[in-house]
Amino acid sequence: MKNESIKACPRCGSVRLRALSLREGGIPGISEVSGLFYCNDCGKHVVPVIFQNMNEYRKFLKGLGGKTHI
Repeated sequence: MKNESIKACPRCGSVRLRALSLREGGIPGISEVSGLFYCNDCGKHVVPVIFQNMNEYRKFLKGLGGKTHI
Protein backbone atom coordinates (compact mmCIF):
# COMPACT_ATOMS: atom_id res chain seq x y z
CA MET A 1 0.00 0.00 0.00
CA LYS A 2 1.37 3.40 -1.01
CA ASN A 3 1.84 5.86 1.85
CA GLU A 4 0.24 9.10 0.60
CA SER A 5 0.01 12.33 2.54
CA ILE A 6 -3.38 13.52 3.76
CA LYS A 7 -4.57 17.11 3.19
CA ALA A 8 -7.14 18.34 5.69
CA CYS A 9 -8.97 21.57 6.43
CA PRO A 10 -7.42 23.30 9.46
CA ARG A 11 -10.85 24.60 10.54
CA CYS A 12 -13.06 21.49 10.44
CA GLY A 13 -10.71 18.57 9.67
CA SER A 14 -12.40 17.62 6.40
CA VAL A 15 -10.39 15.95 3.66
CA ARG A 16 -12.97 17.05 1.08
CA LEU A 17 -10.85 19.85 -0.39
CA ARG A 18 -10.57 21.12 -3.94
CA ALA A 19 -8.59 23.80 -5.72
CA LEU A 20 -10.38 27.12 -6.05
CA SER A 21 -12.50 27.57 -9.18
CA LEU A 22 -12.29 30.64 -11.41
CA ARG A 23 -15.50 31.94 -9.85
CA GLU A 24 -13.90 31.70 -6.41
CA GLY A 25 -10.78 33.59 -7.47
CA GLY A 26 -8.65 30.61 -8.45
CA ILE A 27 -6.34 30.49 -11.44
CA PRO A 28 -6.20 27.20 -13.39
CA GLY A 29 -2.98 25.35 -12.63
CA ILE A 30 -1.86 27.98 -10.12
CA SER A 31 -4.39 27.51 -7.31
CA GLU A 32 -3.03 24.05 -6.54
CA VAL A 33 0.53 25.38 -6.45
CA SER A 34 -0.38 28.36 -4.24
CA GLY A 35 -1.81 25.97 -1.67
CA LEU A 36 -5.18 27.67 -1.37
CA PHE A 37 -8.13 25.27 -1.44
CA TYR A 38 -11.89 25.33 -0.85
CA CYS A 39 -13.31 23.08 1.87
CA ASN A 40 -16.50 21.39 0.72
CA ASP A 41 -17.65 20.86 4.31
CA CYS A 42 -17.17 24.22 6.04
CA GLY A 43 -17.14 26.38 2.89
CA LYS A 44 -13.95 28.25 3.76
CA HIS A 45 -10.87 29.04 1.66
CA VAL A 46 -8.00 27.37 3.47
CA VAL A 47 -4.37 26.33 3.26
CA PRO A 48 -4.62 22.65 4.22
CA VAL A 49 -2.72 20.93 6.97
CA ILE A 50 -0.71 18.05 5.50
CA PHE A 51 -0.27 14.83 7.46
CA GLN A 52 2.20 12.08 6.60
CA ASN A 53 -0.01 9.27 7.86
CA MET A 54 -3.45 8.41 9.21
CA ASN A 55 -2.25 8.36 12.85
CA GLU A 56 -1.19 12.03 12.64
CA TYR A 57 -4.52 12.92 11.05
CA ARG A 58 -6.49 11.09 13.75
CA LYS A 59 -4.59 12.95 16.49
CA PHE A 60 -5.47 16.22 14.77
CA LEU A 61 -9.15 15.24 14.60
CA LYS A 62 -9.11 14.32 18.26
CA GLY A 63 -7.89 17.83 19.03
CA LEU A 64 -10.82 19.24 17.05
CA GLY A 65 -13.27 17.33 19.19
CA GLY A 66 -13.23 13.91 17.55
CA LYS A 67 -15.00 14.83 14.30
CA THR A 68 -14.48 12.26 11.57
CA HIS A 69 -14.23 13.43 7.97
CA ILE A 70 -12.69 10.37 6.33
